[in-house]
Amino acid sequence: MAEPEFSGIVLLVRTEQLGEPLEKQKASTGSKASVGLALFGVSKAKGMNLVDRAKSPVRTEAGENVRLLVKADQNTRDPIEIIHVFLLESDPDKNRRLITTGTVNFNKTTAADIDFIPFTASK
Repeated sequence: MAEPEFSGIVLLVRTEQLGEPLEKQKASTGSKASVGLALFGVSKAKGMNLVDRAKSPVRTEAGENVRLLVKADQNTRDPIEIIHVFLLESDPDKNRRLITTGTVNFNKTTAADIDFIPFTASK
């Protein structure tokens, strides 16, 4: 299989001869807030990163061993610096999202930790 033409392109390896480019989108930011207790300095707000469409056009089967091929700008780059794998919440027929901030208390916000999915990588 030929390697990707440009640095940063990621292919899902389907067979030894076939690779499918992963979706490449930029996330937008958004928020939702409730003002129920805002008078007392406490409100519930969610800051999030949003990706268009509820599902990626590139799909794998449940339990399938996923192999990715990535072209890096240098062979000395650690793949974990380039690839970040995490779950997105899906809102049917709308978008996918990752919550980045949580409750607001007296002008302090809680940041959500991103649960990255561990993986192994090699050259």
